Amino acid sequence: MTKSGYIYLIAAVFSSTTVYSQYFPVSLIPDSLKNNAFLIIRDEVREVKMKSENSSVEKIVKILTVLNKTGEDMAYLSLLYDKNSSIKVNDIIYYDLNGKKIKSVKQSEITDSPAYGSSLLFSDNRIKHFKPNQSVYPYTIKYDYEINNSNIISFACWRPFNDYNISVQHSLFTIEYPLKDKINRKEINVQLRSSAKTSESVIDTWELNNLPAIEYEPFSISLQERIPSVYLMPAVLIYDQYKGTADNWANCGKWFYSLYQGKDEISDVEKLKIQSLVKDIPDTLERIRTLYRYMQGNTRYVAIALGLGGYQPFDAKTVFETGYGDCKALSNYMHSLLKYIGVKSFPARVSSGRYKEAIFTNFPNFQQFDHIILCVPHLHDTIWLECTNQRIPFGYLGAFTDDRKVLVTGESGGSLVRTKQYSQDENVQIRNGSVKLNPDGNGESGLKTSFKGILYENIFPILAMDENDRKLFIQKQISLPIFNLLSYSFSEDRSIVPCITENLKISLPNYGAIVGKRMYFNPNILSRFAKVPYRTQERKSEIYLRRSYQELDTIEYIIPLNYLVDKLPDKKNFKSKFGEYSSEVTSNGDKIKYVRLLKFTKGQYPVSDYNSFVDFCEQISVADQGKVILNSSK
Repeated sequence: MTKSGYIYLIAAVFSSTTVYSQYFPVSLIPDSLKNNAFLIIRDEVREVKMKSENSSVEKIVKILTVLNKTGEDMAYLSLLYDKNSSIKVNDIIYYDLNGKKIKSVKQSEITDSPAYGSSLLFSDNRIKHFKPNQSVYPYTIKYDYEINNSNIISFACWRPFNDYNISVQHSLFTIEYPLKDKINRKEINVQLRSSAKTSESVIDTWELNNLPAIEYEPFSISLQERIPSVYLMPAVLIYDQYKGTADNWANCGKWFYSLYQGKDEISDVEKLKIQSLVKDIPDTLERIRTLYRYMQGNTRYVAIALGLGGYQPFDAKTVFETGYGDCKALSNYMHSLLKYIGVKSFPARVSSGRYKEAIFTNFPNFQQFDHIILCVPHLHDTIWLECTNQRIPFGYLGAFTDDRKVLVTGESGGSLVRTKQYSQDENVQIRNGSVKLNPDGNGESGLKTSFKGILYENIFPILAMDENDRKLFIQKQISLPIFNLLSYSFSEDRSIVPCITENLKISLPNYGAIVGKRMYFNPNILSRFAKVPYRTQERKSEIYLRRSYQELDTIEYIIPLNYLVDKLPDKKNFKSKFGEYSSEVTSNGDKIKYVRLLKFTKGQYPVSDYNSFVDFCEQISVADQGKVILNSSK
């Protein structure tokens, strides 16, 4: 299921009164809007007019100036519709850099096709799309189209752009709705320009002018938090016979839960299977784990978007008979299995992905969620089940849905609950090993590395690979200029906080550099920090470290006969609000021991701290470059 509302907002909409008679020569673009821009929104207006509580018509015109090939890809028009909507494309026109018309696009050049990919099995959605293609840049393109919607249960979020390196010269958004209706709204980085009332309707307008392009910055907050946006939701939810209100999250959740009623019955054949599976398992947690493994082993994920905007699941019997379902169907299926053995569980709507989007606690809306997981209260804790991944360990969410607010829905309504946060002590990489160095500087190492918690995902894909791909994957992870991979093996601990342990044997040609009688080598073999962000005085975004984690390395070096320690790197130990670092190299006879600890602490820090953050990262990088110097006694 895609994020609600993204579809109609790929393009922001336009008023027919502003643009038709105007020319848009590139020379009229202010230089400030060209900086860091690939695409410039010259003029766009979106007009939405509500015809009833759950139907509307939208009129959209937008003028885009494409500066290069990347901007051309951003200017792609993509309009999704289904049985509850229709789209009419009035015009697509090209203009040259002087604003002179090049040509109009024929209707036959606009593609209309089913909106499904390889993972989408069933859908009543279709898509109209057009990809601009000109050989000379810059050029300008005009889109003019209308969208008619019925059975509206969620408005799209108005956001004039949705990517980096897009600037806005002018953008206008207007919504007109009946005076008797209530539309809830949430504004981000923009304020209502005007609100007018007639005898029958309310007209609200937002406007933006001369917004320079936002450039990507490392360790930044989500782009969605920086873009001016207006979220809208009807206060009354009406879709066929399903009615409810969206005045608070509790009532929103109650409406969602009503869509699941009658969908959680399992067949008599499956009841017998479930009875057989759990009859000798008295422990409730182990019963849940057993049914989860059963669900994983007998289903597969496919995307399905049919009816109710993709909000209502297939029933559990259908999933059992077909062996497939989407996130809502598989979560409902797992819920049904648990219900049969007397275990309560609740569907939870979540905004998925490694970037954690802040959910508005005081503004119920559907646009912020795109995925369903299952919440299973158990004793004094909560088990979270991801039901679309057949290989993920029981109870593990991972970076896809961890540490964020979700809408848990039940008979009594909805509530916002936070999913599991994996702590710094759980997100751990531990590396132990030894390296034997020869007099010629060559070496051979045996390394054992455990990846736990969120760091488990750094290595998790390898479990599904064939041997050729697995070997390539490992080689890409080894950050050494010269090495030979001699052997490798893996073991997996599928606990709720899972762990994969990797065992490597590597030969290290010329690991020690010979200069005269001295040998130089870096005792940090595979954990050298390489994420130093660039330094700037023009940072715009706050610093956002999304997760806490730590790395611990303990490596022993056996030095060659007739070599003595000449110099060891200085001991390092420093801390900041962003984390801490320590490293120490000690020697004992023919052995040198290297111990390193690196911690990063989750948090959101002000822009004023950015150069301090760069300082911290540079300190780590420099400390990781320390060299051991050996001296030959011959």
